Amino acid sequence: MKRLVLISLLLACVASAASAIAAGFVALDRKSARTLTDGATHAAPTIVALWSTDCPHCKKNLGLFADMVKADPRLRLITVAVEPLSAEVATSLDRIRVPGMRYVYGSDAPEAIAFALDPKWRGELPRTLFFDGHGKRVAISGAVDSASTRKSLGLAVNR
Repeated sequence: MKRLVLISLLLACVASAASAIAAGFVALDRKSARTLTDGATHAAPTIVALWSTDCPHCKKNLGLFADMVKADPRLRLITVAVEPLSAEVATSLDRIRVPGMRYVYGSDAPEAIAFALDPKWRGELPRTLFFDGHGKRVAISGAVDSASTRKSLGLAVNR
């Protein structure tokens, strides 16, 4: 009986990862999370936005980031839903018209993925990782504005 339960759980995890990929999302594990947040992997100014469907400030940040990326082709935006794939995850990003790569938590333990993304992160949302394209990384928790975003990305601040 225990073996049947374990097999069922394994199949559920595989199905979840497969559905994430099918919906345009990449299921994140510890290894890919570490790679995603390594400053050396970002050759252009990049925003990695950690967010959740039940976080209103996250959606505010995502809207700002989407507008900034549309206005400046140098910027890249990567979103990481800190939850498994659901219809609400996809529709939230589509509703705000958020471009870029989309990740969701995969089958690894959520705590392990969170630590791999940012060892200093304690789970508060929104959490944004800014990469300047030259190896520098800045992490900020909470809502941000255009000026602080541009400064964190190492870009000139518009006045």
